[in-house]
Amino acid sequence: MTSLADQLRLLLPPVSYDGTAPNLSAAIEAEAKALTAGVSASDSVYKTLFPDTGEGLEDWERLLGLPDPCLQGIPQTTRQRINAVISKLKDGGGQSKAFFIGLAKSLGYEITITTFQPARAGLARAGDAINGGDWSFTWRVNAPSVTITHAAAGMTSAGDPLAAWGNRALECRLNQLKPAESFLIFGYGDQDAENQ
Repeated sequence: MTSLADQLRLLLPPVSYDGTAPNLSAAIEAEAKALTAGVSASDSVYKTLFPDTGEGLEDWERLLGLPDPCLQGIPQTTRQRINAVISKLKDGGGQSKAFFIGLAKSLGYEITITTFQPARAGLARAGDAINGGDWSFTWRVNAPSVTITHAAAGMTSAGDPLAAWGNRALECRLNQLKPAESFLIFGYGDQDAENQ
């Protein structure tokens, strides 16, 4: 394979110019370096347009106000930081179970949601929960007891943790977006995982 400078030399008219002449050769080498640098810079700009590449992650976080205030000082893997950016970009708002399950998934968590209905005469049986008062406005997020996010090859830089444990990012994000009149509780481990 020939270098870019050799390809530029082939573009010269064969009789009029000698591509090996010292001054012309130096000019061609300089042009080849400038073109190579331009292509490299354009590749970087293109990758920065897509947050899932990890390029320009600090700029994406700055524009979106990340990390969230409740996660300040908590070490996160690059994958978690990228997931937070993508989650915030996808956040069109919503109040359905599907919206919050999708939001958690974009952060790297598999959850289910349980809602609580008050007991009604004629429908409730002995042993059923009463769920009166504020339980009508309460919902529980059921998640694994520990979620581990491992660093991804090619997206980890020096100083990043190799893995991060915990569900703090999940709690932080869902508490920010939950409906104001609702109460959100988290159940980890062997909770009732059925969507009611």
